[in-house]
Amino acid sequence: MRLQTLFHPQLRTSLLRSLRRDLNSRLFTRLKTTQNAFRSKNEAPALKPKENNATAPRTSTSSATTHAKTTIRRGPPERIMIYHGGTGKTIFLGMLRITSIFLFGVSCVVVAPAFSGDEFPAYLTPAIIVGGALPMLFIAYTSAPFVNFVHLALPAFARRSREQTIQYAKELPPTATLYINTMKFTTIPRQTEVRLGDLVADKAFTRPVSFRNKNPAPLPWWAGKTLRQFFTGKRSQPGKQSTTFYPELWEHVYKQIQNNGARRM
Repeated sequence: MRLQTLFHPQLRTSLLRSLRRDLNSRLFTRLKTTQNAFRSKNEAPALKPKENNATAPRTSTSSATTHAKTTIRRGPPERIMIYHGGTGKTIFLGMLRITSIFLFGVSCVVVAPAFSGDEFPAYLTPAIIVGGALPMLFIAYTSAPFVNFVHLALPAFARRSREQTIQYAKELPPTATLYINTMKFTTIPRQTEVRLGDLVADKAFTRPVSFRNKNPAPLPWWAGKTLRQFFTGKRSQPGKQSTTFYPELWEHVYKQIQNNGARRM
């Protein structure tokens, strides 16, 4: 109540100027500070808004990376099949090889020992073994270049969509990698990695050949000889429809291989 009497305007006007100045400088200043302190205790402190400037580049970078990954995943995989030799031809050649191996085994185990007696000539037993081995060796040699499948390795930019994959495969660089799948002597699949620039057109009189690899990769001695000659058709055989099968691209790749042979000559 005493403070309110001092604040009365009539009382303040009756005071001297020096006294009023003293009251204004001391009393009223202390009152304002106490009121501000009292308000600051009751009121909750205002929260400063977080600045998003530092996190903005990170979110944009992460979103761009996520979008690129999802785009590539939706597109073709790292390898696509561009040539299919035909299921019927592959099964026929496999059965033919198995049959020739079986005949060779029967001639060595059953037929040859039956003619190894004294009443038969000595050369008859080796002749039976050689005769049983000839069909097996002939089939293995002539069918070795037959290609079952051809896969093409795609870079990252060509895996974003089917249209970009087709555009890339129509004009492949010489460094493009092809994976040629053939069949071993024991009908086990064999995969050969080659570069498109190393394939040139070729022919042979003893077996069907479409092109060969002029720079084959060396193999260890126990792995056998590297296959150099391959046989494929000009067009791929129709197969099961899939997002990883592009049979229409083999015509363009086959033409590029033939052009490599023409340039070499």
